[in-house]
Amino acid sequence: MMNGFTTQMFISGTLNMDGFGVFDDMNGVPGFEGSQGGFFTGFGSFEMLNAWIPILFGVVFVGIAGIIAYVIISNLRTWSANNAATLLTLHSTIVTKRTQVRGGGNSRASTYYYVTFELDNGERIELMVGGSEFGALVERDQGMLTYQGTRFKHFERDLQQQSGISTGRFYT
Repeated sequence: MMNGFTTQMFISGTLNMDGFGVFDDMNGVPGFEGSQGGFFTGFGSFEMLNAWIPILFGVVFVGIAGIIAYVIISNLRTWSANNAATLLTLHSTIVTKRTQVRGGGNSRASTYYYVTFELDNGERIELMVGGSEFGALVERDQGMLTYQGTRFKHFERDLQQQSGISTGRFYT
């Protein structure tokens, strides 16, 4: 049974209903006058989406390729600068040691070892060292540091005669 409004609109032919009882044209219904456009108008078709997908993939691809190229170029510059640097052997003191762990969780963890040396002129330099060298170096040790650019090569500890050993006595 139809109410009066629906019957009048159906009879006049201005209101069309599809087979499911849904109104095809809502212009005659109070509160739904005018165009039903808005922000999402036109997004119902895939034409607009088909135009943006290749552009989006292109931007992402160029961004990732740019990051990879930057990392490669940066590492090549560091490698080249280290090769061009002179090999230096200077007297220094080990000031401090530190480690840095990267990764972990669901990925493989890597540990990086760093030692800070203070040269006799007061300049400090931090170099990455291997795990075995890291374990052998002790803070406040003095000796000859050999390095090239940012590459640690070798540290040879100064040999100091300990007091009391030559006489067989130990002092505390």
